[in-house]
Amino acid sequence: MKLLDGKKIAADWQKALNKKVAGKCLAAVMVGDNPASVLYLKKKADMAKKLGVTFTLHSLPANTTTEKVVALVRKLNTSQRVNGIIVQLPLPSKMNEAKILEAIAPSKDVDGLTDASLTEDGVLPATAAGIVRLLESYWIPLTCQSVALIGFTRLLNVALAVYLSSRGNEVVVVQKGTQDMAELKRADIIITAAGRPGLVLGKHVGRGAVVVDAGITRRGKTVVGDVDFESVKKQAAYITPVPGGVGPMTVMALFANLAEL
Repeated sequence: MKLLDGKKIAADWQKALNKKVAGKCLAAVMVGDNPASVLYLKKKADMAKKLGVTFTLHSLPANTTTEKVVALVRKLNTSQRVNGIIVQLPLPSKMNEAKILEAIAPSKDVDGLTDASLTEDGVLPATAAGIVRLLESYWIPLTCQSVALIGFTRLLNVALAVYLSSRGNEVVVVQKGTQDMAELKRADIIITAAGRPGLVLGKHVGRGAVVVDAGITRRGKTVVGDVDFESVKKQAAYITPVPGGVGPMTVMALFANLAEL
């Protein structure tokens, strides 16, 4: 078993991005005070500072209307100073998430969450792009593979399903509530983002599989994934640690998208 070391690959990626994004401006919109969102945005702000990117946070109360958020996003679209826009998810449940995300100009959609980003001209969402970069860095084939995606989320697996299918892979989606995990056993690559600790066990994984754990759950001061690491590592050829696997790659992919756009 070999660890997919996201920290190491992200550090190398950072060096390559330094000159490409320095002087750019990234604007983030957060509605409410979701603790996970606050943590993620802090990581993005810290990395922006290291890369010489101006990071501006627009924090709105949870009772803000959808229309006001859309108006703010459109204002950022027209600002010549702003090069990229993030709308931090999740949004409060009462909001029209699709309407807000589709308000982002595709040319500034660094998170790759608009419908336009699912086309060839768009960028992959940061987590998806980070996972692809991580796998490619370890020379793991991303064509003609059997891939199981657990949890069908806009932030990750919707885009990954489209991207990986376009490269000739057989992609199977295992919904979060699915009880039968038999599909995982024959998968060459398993990518999970269900947010359910202990969901993937060693008995679910075929020998020699690649296992990518993007399912983050906070337990007090610690962070755990979906994969039972101790049992799965006995079966897998490659596996991501949590933390230190997908997380660092997601942050760097965001700035790679900024450079590309």
